[in-house]
Amino acid sequence: MSLKERFNRLSPVQKNICIWAMGGAAILLVIVVGYKTSRIPESEQTARHEKAREITLDPDLIQKTMLREQRKEILAIQAQIAKLAREDDDRKQAELPATPAPVKSVLPDIPSADQVAQSAAPSFSGNTVTPRFPVPPVQSTPPPPKEEKIIGGIGILSNQNNTSSVPKDQGDKKKENRTVYLPPSFMEAMLLTGFDASTSGDGKNNPEPLLLRIQAPAVLPNDVKANLRGCFIIAEAVGRLNKERADVRLVSLSCIGRKGQAVIDTTVKGFVTDSDSKVGLSGRVVSKMGAATARAVVAGIFGGAGDALQASSLTQSTSALGTTAIVDSDQLVKSAAGGGLSEGAKTLHELYLDLAKQATPVIEVGAAKKVTVVISEGKKLEINEFEGEAL
Repeated sequence: MSLKERFNRLSPVQKNICIWAMGGAAILLVIVVGYKTSRIPESEQTARHEKAREITLDPDLIQKTMLREQRKEILAIQAQIAKLAREDDDRKQAELPATPAPVKSVLPDIPSADQVAQSAAPSFSGNTVTPRFPVPPVQSTPPPPKEEKIIGGIGILSNQNNTSSVPKDQGDKKKENRTVYLPPSFMEAMLLTGFDASTSGDGKNNPEPLLLRIQAPAVLPNDVKANLRGCFIIAEAVGRLNKERADVRLVSLSCIGRKGQAVIDTTVKGFVTDSDSKVGLSGRVVSKMGAATARAVVAGIFGGAGDALQASSLTQSTSALGTTAIVDSDQLVKSAAGGGLSEGAKTLHELYLDLAKQATPVIEVGAAKKVTVVISEGKKLEINEFEGEAL
């Protein structure tokens, strides 16, 4: 009976067992053969690699090696010759008597008076006179540095001739101060104080104050400049969330003379532009209302849970008089816990909601920022004079 007939007579279970056994034997055989092939001795592997490797020598490398060895031999021979010459010199010096070495004069030769006069005399050749020694060129003095011209300024102007014509009865009256007209103009300034401009309704009613310092003379119409450098400007800023900028409005201008006897302190109207020439100062939007809003939501959830707990402890009854809710004696603790949780959660909800309203987004602007101040409306600047000592 052949193997095929025997296999066909087996049951399905026995056939599966045979098939799995044959497959396992085949896998085991593959593993054993792979293991034996991978365990070839290292000596055989290295021998194979050495046989397969081709040995090639670079002719340039051989030449460099030979030159290096020859150079070493030449250096050794030179060192030996120098050593022998040094020993020979020492031996000769030991045999000769010691004689002092001549001292060489290091002083330069000083010419006599006749030589100096002869060399200094000019030589005449034709119509030209050539001096013996070159005449050093005359160095021209550098021009003095240009001084910066101050345009305008605050000073005191008084007319002494008119003092005698003033009546005596007007001597006690206050002197009229001098005024200077400042037309619409613009000037470079530096923001000295940073600020956080609020974007809410309360922040618009309470703008943030800031201080500006004028860095250059004001540019007036028709290429005229007024020296307002160093003056201070007080301004107010309000945040605009739709533009992500802070609108700045000027409040007052303050200047003082160099001697402290003339002062300008008056209100002005204008605005401020940023380095991009747009109205307002660009800043970073900062919002801190996320945490307060999340806490308010959590408090509301706890309040709803307290209301549900309290409602589950009530029993409602309907009669001709209406619907009434009765608390069972067994549900008193449950009802009290639900009511307390609901009231406490409502209180926290109101507190966190108030904090979220206060933590509205702000426009954050840093200090030391270069801006441009624009005077939008002409103003008469009154110069207050002081007769006392200077500041």
